[in-house]
Amino acid sequence: MRNYEITTITRSTAKEVAKTEVLEIFKKHSINVTAEEDWGQKKLWHPIKHQDYGIFTHFKVNADQSALEKVERDFGLNQNLLRSMIVRLNG
Repeated sequence: MRNYEITTITRSTAKEVAKTEVLEIFKKHSINVTAEEDWGQKKLWHPIKHQDYGIFTHFKVNADQSALEKVERDFGLNQNLLRSMIVRLNG
């Protein structure tokens, strides 16, 4: 298992629902969340899916590479998730 940081931008109109869905996706693929930060609502540089604002949430996780590929696929299918970014940490 390796350490990763995952940042998500979700619809501002579905803050709690979207956060719950993201956590369920992590649980579904056995991803261990070690830290979570709510960065709040921010204006987007350009609209994404007709949304001018998004809720930014940052997660630190332990996961296998294969699980993250499945998470990225599930993120793409989720309508409340506007964007996500996964970064592998050293170590």
